[in-house]
Amino acid sequence: MHKSVLLQEVIEKLDLREGEIFVDATYGAGGHTQEIEKRLPEVRTISIDQDPEAKAKFTGNFRDLDKILEGIKPDAILFDLGFSSDQLVSIPGLSFQRDELLDMRLSRKGPTAADILNSYDEHAIELIIRGFGEERYSRAIARRIVERRKTKPFKRTPDLVEVVGGKRGRIHPATRTFQAIRIAVNDELTALEEGLAKGFEILKPEGRIAVISFHSLEDRIVKNFFRERTKEGRAELINNLPAGKAGKPIIPTEEEIISNPRSRSAKLRICRKLK
Repeated sequence: MHKSVLLQEVIEKLDLREGEIFVDATYGAGGHTQEIEKRLPEVRTISIDQDPEAKAKFTGNFRDLDKILEGIKPDAILFDLGFSSDQLVSIPGLSFQRDELLDMRLSRKGPTAADILNSYDEHAIELIIRGFGEERYSRAIARRIVERRKTKPFKRTPDLVEVVGGKRGRIHPATRTFQAIRIAVNDELTALEEGLAKGFEILKPEGRIAVISFHSLEDRIVKNFFRERTKEGRAELINNLPAGKAGKPIIPTEEEIISNPRSRSAKLRICRKLK
């Protein structure tokens, strides 16, 4: 069963009031929205997800927030950049722990992971694995990918796990490569940059944006975006309000990590748009 990460912290920091509009830009299994609707029935909720099988009100990528909302000015927006347990099962290729097609497409559209592995040149694959996966062995892995596809095209997850190879440690050796290919398939980092920019522009004055990220590349984009808006005098950080701690992200408690191990890498950052 999916457990929403940092649920209490999101609701507390967004501080939603009667009559306000909350946009869940990454609905997934709907945990955050459902809890807000349960606790705060006087708040209007709008849910969006690019996964057509998610039960969101609108299907679309948050990079198109302005078009999806069609003039609606929200008071709060949440970007939860993780995947629900349902999506890890329903979208083939996201998990290297199962034998399934190398797909990874959240929207079910565009080139698959297998398409990238079978058609991109070695340099492009190396850049993806190094840039999006921060994998130290990116060059060797890219070379093995290109060599392998000459005799047997990539089709299923074990094909890629086998090529990555390596000894198992605390982190499975295929983790970073799968992350990198998934980010490339879904254009996740560019979408995040565009989604943050558009979300901030359509937000009402005093509105709040909350982002839950799960790896350093995402968190760096969020941190820099909030920092720039703060330097411009257009926003203030409200992650942790005590003096001197506003810029530090909120992380899960030890209790949450024990009950939901997938939350261990989560970081929550929130900013308020100034008048």
